[in-house]
Amino acid sequence: NNLTRVNYSAHTTVTKPQDIVQMIYFKKLVKNQKKVNEYAYIKGPMLGQGGFGSVFAGTRSSDGLPVAIKYVTKDEGHEDMEEGQALLPLEVALMTRVNSAPVCPSVLKLLEWFDHPGRYVLILERPDPCQDLHRFCEENGCLDESQAKKVLLQLIDALKHCESRGVFHRDVKPQNLLFCTDTSDIKLLDFGCGHLLKDSEYEEFAGTLSYAPPEWFRSHSYRAGAATAWSLGVTLYKLLCGSLPFKSARRLRRLTVLCVTDCCQLIRWCLRAAADERPSLQDIEQHPWLRSTGGQSQHTHLSDSVLTGQLDCPVRINVGNWL
Repeated sequence: NNLTRVNYSAHTTVTKPQDIVQMIYFKKLVKNQKKVNEYAYIKGPMLGQGGFGSVFAGTRSSDGLPVAIKYVTKDEGHEDMEEGQALLPLEVALMTRVNSAPVCPSVLKLLEWFDHPGRYVLILERPDPCQDLHRFCEENGCLDESQAKKVLLQLIDALKHCESRGVFHRDVKPQNLLFCTDTSDIKLLDFGCGHLLKDSEYEEFAGTLSYAPPEWFRSHSYRAGAATAWSLGVTLYKLLCGSLPFKSARRLRRLTVLCVTDCCQLIRWCLRAAADERPSLQDIEQHPWLRSTGGQSQHTHLSDSVLTGQLDCPVRINVGNWL
């Protein structure tokens, strides 16, 4: 993903001239009614930009609903997909699938989209107040066990929902989890790296390298389930420890972390070097750490690395001492 970073927050302060709000209008032909509908939004400050385009805060003028307005540039790699009787941009088609009833509350809603020459525009829900989890943890510190459990269970629900609709997100990370700060609810966002789910291997990479599984570096191929488990393990580690388990995509981080015993075991399981030894979403959901409530679990130190097994990769990886 070429995203620099989206500070997906409902609390952006307008301080620069370029942040001045403006009214924007979109028109869409309603074919079965043979008329053109007009949609008006108040475009506010930029929330972020990257290789895909830009995201702005916005408000629907008809009812004051907070929205995010995402402009996506059509480039040579732009993909379309047939959905129903229409040819849609792949990101729109995937979001249409996951947003069809019954919806999942942990997946961000696509409210509307518009096609323009050279780009398309997505109108997305924007809960208020909200913040992406990466920024929230930067400002408030790591999540505690209770918060992390709630986040992970919701994320599993979102990913199981995506699977049921035949969608592979491919870019699970804290930056793509919108955190509703008053409820601790999350919403999975950004399907720009997503693809249709399949049983066979993927041989093209999309997403974030620091969350990519080792088999990608070894053979430039991966399967959806194993790659998702890996990214969940990295995400959980990041939320609890405040850092990635790697110094880079190729070097393991050597450190000592205070961690819950059952939680350590779950992270180790998700980060098994052998793809076929990692858990499914159902396995993770049934793990003792997520099913436990009440008293504090025993704590232990997680030393050197959370990984187990041997990485036989063509790239050099500083493995330190394996657990």
